[in-house]
Amino acid sequence: MNKKYEEIYKDGNYFSFGKNWQQFLKTLNEEKIEEAKKSLIKFLGGKDKIQGKTFVDIGCGSGLFSLVAYKLGAKEIVSVDIDDFSIACVEYLKNKEKNPNNWQIKKGSALDKKFIQSLGQFDVVYSWGVLHHTGNMYQAFDNVVKLMHDESVFYLAIYNKYLCKFKGGTSYTWLKIKKIYNQVNSFIKKIIEYLYLIYLIGMLLIRFKNPVQYIQNYKTFRGMSWYYDVKDWLGGYPYEFASVSEVINYFGQKNILCKKINPKDGIGCNEFLLEKK
Repeated sequence: MNKKYEEIYKDGNYFSFGKNWQQFLKTLNEEKIEEAKKSLIKFLGGKDKIQGKTFVDIGCGSGLFSLVAYKLGAKEIVSVDIDDFSIACVEYLKNKEKNPNNWQIKKGSALDKKFIQSLGQFDVVYSWGVLHHTGNMYQAFDNVVKLMHDESVFYLAIYNKYLCKFKGGTSYTWLKIKKIYNQVNSFIKKIIEYLYLIYLIGMLLIRFKNPVQYIQNYKTFRGMSWYYDVKDWLGGYPYEFASVSEVINYFGQKNILCKKINPKDGIGCNEFLLEKK
């Protein structure tokens, strides 16, 4: 996967996360915002890790976590994305907060070294489920760590490398599915979405879980929406992945240690809290 996201963005063979996020924002309410706040506070280790700190949101998507950082009292927030629809999402949320001066929005790619360096350095670097969609994940890692100073933390979420043939298929199988999904027309996309939704509901039933209750409670996962996360998963291409050990070893070679990890048993995202030695 060496084709840069900018090239894919131009030729249209990509999934517009921003379009999906625009639909998600229609469902956003105070309850989901509170759940997002809780998830950020919990993983960073307290509200004081955000309040009065500088915060950069790389691949801000819907803008939800930029909003959360603002509401939790971050001193400065910079929201970054390459997708025009995502930029529109975060502008919408910022305007709802009366356009605060300490919240900036910038369009650019994590693969653009000069652009990333132009942003400066931050106390909290946040990139959840983004850098594996750039088309060159490790180059994105190299660029984004430049946003860290000696006292920074880097909250990173990256798709797990999953090789089991059961429990939803391997990461390599999903790479093929995602390529197909992004190449077919909207009608076929809808068929794929409905088939996958039926499959997921069936798996919940097999595990004796109530699908209605599960979907209703899904907002407790970072304030997200089940349906839009499913669509995001199917369409998420470019798509890369790494095992926990691969990520830890990679950053360890750069003298960046994993302070905390929330591993995923399957095809979801492993979460890492990284800091310099």
